[in-house]
Amino acid sequence: MTDGLRVWLLSDGVPGHLNQARGVAYWMAKHEPLHVVEVPLRLRARTLSRRILPVWIKRSMDPLRALEWAYDVHYPADAPELIVSAGGNTAFANALLNRRFGVPNVFIGSGRRLDGDSFAAHLTLESTGTPTNIPMTLSPSNVDAREIVEAGKNWREIAVSWDRPLFCMACGGNGAGVRYGVKDWIRLGNWMSRMASKLGIQWLISTSRRTTSTGESALREAIAPTALAYAVWWHQHPEPIFHKLLGAADCNFVTHDSMSMINECISAERPLVVVEGGRGRPDRRYENVLEKFTQLGFCRRVHVDTEFGGVPTLSAPASEYHHALAREVLGKLSIK
Repeated sequence: MTDGLRVWLLSDGVPGHLNQARGVAYWMAKHEPLHVVEVPLRLRARTLSRRILPVWIKRSMDPLRALEWAYDVHYPADAPELIVSAGGNTAFANALLNRRFGVPNVFIGSGRRLDGDSFAAHLTLESTGTPTNIPMTLSPSNVDAREIVEAGKNWREIAVSWDRPLFCMACGGNGAGVRYGVKDWIRLGNWMSRMASKLGIQWLISTSRRTTSTGESALREAIAPTALAYAVWWHQHPEPIFHKLLGAADCNFVTHDSMSMINECISAERPLVVVEGGRGRPDRRYENVLEKFTQLGFCRRVHVDTEFGGVPTLSAPASEYHHALAREVLGKLSIK
């Protein structure tokens, strides 16, 4: 399909960044036809590039030369009409391509010492106060809640022989100021086992790259076999069925160390609990976002070892916020 606004979606290969960029394009496409081409790139000499490129972007009359010096990137044949990306490693390329082609650009995340006017629309979870800034209630996610529920229902009928409630635990790992050791994963597994016994539920589990193989093994050994309905052990046999697990569960749980995972779970529009464990804590800005999510009714927060107060009730669907964000971005770009 070639109809629609030609979008270069820049990718640094980081799943959390790529999913956000895909997400904003996904919801924009529900209001304006888009033809999205993903453009992989890699920032060379990161420390040096981050010092030099902000100055180069302001002064250079040759943005392509700067791009070729700083990035390993191969351009599509057709020039873009819109540039979209997320994550600091793509910020400089986003701004340079904007200068090269003179087209609007959307960026999600910290601008890496770039001024807000480097982007036509700059999306952040906290306001920066600049004219191009759009503060987000939720980070965009290419998750369609209705599709997730349908896929989860079909998968559950085939894969799980259990007609009582299912809970899903999405495990992250070291990140956002939180560190996990073997004892922390054992503690989580024991807590899940107690909940299964007390509430008469079984668990779906999905670990991730950040869980580490050692942490995954500790969790696997700690959780009672009778408490487990299905598990995706990422370091042993990764399966691309995370969204199906979210849709199949009656209540979802996610560790508190990954904002992108939390946003993805919220976007599934299923009851959600954010689980606090490990050592250390996220910084104040991260905590403020989690508190906002709680106040809006997107999730409940609980600490490992505490009593579970029951399945939370959802407030406004996440899709309403995603649609509103897409309309605001298109308005900022004067596209619609």
